[in-house]
Amino acid sequence: MTLTAGTKLGPYEIQSPLGAGGMGEVYRARDTRLGRDVALKILPESFARDSERLHRFEQEAHAVAALNHPNILAIYDVGEHSGVPFLVSELLEGESLRALLDRGALPQRKVIDYGVQVAQGLAAAHDKGVVHRDLKPENLFITKEGRAKILDFGLAKLAQKPGAGPDAGSDSATMTHTPTAAGVVMGTASYMAPEQVRGEAVDARTDIFALGAVLFEMLSGRQVFHRDTTAETMTAVLKDDLPEFQGTQAPVAPALDRIVRRCLEKNPEQRFQSAKDLSFALGVLSGTEVSGAARAAQAASGVSKRWLWSSAALALLALAAIAWFPRRNSQVAERMQFAISVPGEVSHAALSADGRMLAFVSPDEKTGAPMLFVQRVGTSKATELAGTEGASYPFLSPDGAYVAFFANAKLQKLAVTGGSPQTLARAPYARGGSWGSKNVILYAPDVGGPLWRVNADGSSAKPQTDKLVPPGASHRWPMFLPDGEHFLLLQAQFGTSAQNNESTIYLGSLAGNEWKPVVKARSNPGYSEGYLFYVDEKKVLRAAALDVAKGTLSANVRVIADTIAYQPSVYWGVFAVSEDGTLVYNESAAGSQSRLTWYDKSGKAQGRVGEDAVQANPMISPDGEHVALDITDLKANNLDIWIEDVKKGSSTRFTFDPAEQTDGVWSRDGSAIALRTNAAGAASVDLKRANGLEPAKSIVQLVSGTNGLGATNGDDLIPNSWSVDDKQILCSLQANTNSSELVLVTVANGETKRFLTGEASESNGQISGDGKWVAYASNESGEWEIYVTTFPGAAGKWQVSRGGGSEPRWRGDGKEIYYLSPTGVLMAVAVDAGATFSSGTPAALFQVRGRAPISSTDLFTYDVTRDGQRFLVNEYVKPQHVAPLTIVQHALAEPSK
Repeated sequence: MTLTAGTKLGPYEIQSPLGAGGMGEVYRARDTRLGRDVALKILPESFARDSERLHRFEQEAHAVAALNHPNILAIYDVGEHSGVPFLVSELLEGESLRALLDRGALPQRKVIDYGVQVAQGLAAAHDKGVVHRDLKPENLFITKEGRAKILDFGLAKLAQKPGAGPDAGSDSATMTHTPTAAGVVMGTASYMAPEQVRGEAVDARTDIFALGAVLFEMLSGRQVFHRDTTAETMTAVLKDDLPEFQGTQAPVAPALDRIVRRCLEKNPEQRFQSAKDLSFALGVLSGTEVSGAARAAQAASGVSKRWLWSSAALALLALAAIAWFPRRNSQVAERMQFAISVPGEVSHAALSADGRMLAFVSPDEKTGAPMLFVQRVGTSKATELAGTEGASYPFLSPDGAYVAFFANAKLQKLAVTGGSPQTLARAPYARGGSWGSKNVILYAPDVGGPLWRVNADGSSAKPQTDKLVPPGASHRWPMFLPDGEHFLLLQAQFGTSAQNNESTIYLGSLAGNEWKPVVKARSNPGYSEGYLFYVDEKKVLRAAALDVAKGTLSANVRVIADTIAYQPSVYWGVFAVSEDGTLVYNESAAGSQSRLTWYDKSGKAQGRVGEDAVQANPMISPDGEHVALDITDLKANNLDIWIEDVKKGSSTRFTFDPAEQTDGVWSRDGSAIALRTNAAGAASVDLKRANGLEPAKSIVQLVSGTNGLGATNGDDLIPNSWSVDDKQILCSLQANTNSSELVLVTVANGETKRFLTGEASESNGQISGDGKWVAYASNESGEWEIYVTTFPGAAGKWQVSRGGGSEPRWRGDGKEIYYLSPTGVLMAVAVDAGATFSSGTPAALFQVRGRAPISSTDLFTYDVTRDGQRFLVNEYVKPQHVAPLTIVQHALAEPSK
């Protein structure tokens, strides 16, 4: 079926043909619903004539669409046109690997890079039980940005009709049998594993064999087992030994040679047993090159090229090469890049000054709480440090012996070998720190205001840049230079869009006599070997030489990494660089996904609500039939409130403003939702009818000088709870120059007033069902605890938690309060809130595996039904594939050619 420009297939409008092949015709099309260009593949008409085959196609498409991996072509939709099925996927710009190979072999660094990416994509698919079965250069695509994409997952499996031929039950990917063409090979036989040739069952190791054949071809420019006829090629696959590399641009590194040979073992048991192992083995080789000395050493050792290396042996060999190669010529540093596996998604990372110790934050396997991990660069094991629940933004001491971090509203430090954390200073909403060579720590304790300094023993805490920070700005992400005197920081300017563009990296000094703007940026700075590192607006990591005396950058700005994970709400790029030029970064920008799950009081799961997503702040409606929550669309780069219908199982987007709209709180009668809107640093509390038929209406805006609170642009106002008569809303005011406090907003006229006064931070205010009490979290004791006071006037105060607590919730009848302990255990406290107030002993209900808060607006991990019998928990979901961190040694050196 050939389509012409302008033809419409549902919402897809054909623009132009892109190509055709055995699996159908491909067109560029326009998705008129979402306003994006896509690739649309019309599958052969034979699919439509076979109902079982069509059903298998749809099943396979759904399985592949669920993979969601950066190295696998994204599937958006499946449909049917005139009885013929079609597939809609992302539109790629670049060229196939086959087109690249038609021009000859590739440099080893490119082979390793592409090999790592393809192996990571395969690992993600294999974890979901999906095997490609027809991996070859024609099914691999290299984008203009250098990202490898695997195409046509699962389609090769469908090329064979069930029951058509003697090995129909073998599930062979590349063979098809028909009455007129028995044994016709689909694709290229050179990439078939021996078990495929024999018609036996295939699994993930079959794809590993195919990738080994692709690696061989990338290195040599020729197909490894190709012969004059198909039959001879298949015989070679079964019987011939792997040839030596010939015609390569440079001698192939021995370790890389062994990796390829292990992939191409005839016996699947002797290959890599998983694509993850293969990805790791290739990753640690990244950037290494062979030398004559290396070959001589290999020959002298008597190591056989056919020796079956284990993954551990390969890793040790690669790491030994990385350690040795930079030292073979002390005058020439070579850029070395490799991947390092991590236990979970990494949100924050840091390196010691010598580049040998890595610290990072990742969710705990059992609780989902962000924990601190440390790992020696070059080793494969990360150590989780006990007592670091809630950790964020780590940084290491100059000697790498201690790691400092933020948790529970405090700056703390801990030996990398473990022990008990030591509190150094108060830091309610921290935005980074740095430990200088003079044993002084600079840190940003709040979302707004100046940097502070404190000695490494916790003494003499005081403001450092209080006389330099302008109104409506935040000083954050300090970075000491090696002299321990000078430092870099980001002055994040909030307010209008124009002001936002004025965010700048500055150079300052502890003496306070230097203050120089260096470069416009919205990124944490890094410093190494005389260069300033920062992430630009396109998420590209750049570096330029910094003249410290003048505070100026060289005009020669270099690209260090093409893509860095970036958190726009806080202006943070997930990278760190050491003084010796070692760089660590996270390439994946995906947020932590979570799942709304019902639990009873014993902790038994009772079902789920909605789909897994990057979501936060679940709020159950008064009738218990709907849930409001924040959902982040990473592709569209928006953050909005959605409504989940608990009974129908449907999901509806509730807000549509380009600004952030979050923290939806139901009115007591369920007719309206109060929500937070934040546009370019200017916050407001808005009101929208729950039926969604009317646009949101602003109740109060935090415009400087107009709100009676002294609040300014850059402050944030987050609704927490409605009064019983729906006339007032209790909100958390997160001040730009302070911490957090509770304020009351009158719905009718937007009048605001403070609910509690004092120097401590208060948050998560919850008004009881009878309207007489407020439960809230405060850090007045130095730890976050749960307190209760009276309402509408705050008179008296009672502490109900023990040993720390956050996120209070009331039972509907006011006889029980729930909260989370510092370790994420859901606690229940019986209370008597009659004429006077009293509370019982907190009792543990169950461990909450909650998703870590991404921003300071993520106030709630759970909600509870009015009868207190069911809890809706926003629990962390570990992804099927955890992207590794990238380590680059000598990041400023030119890549090896």
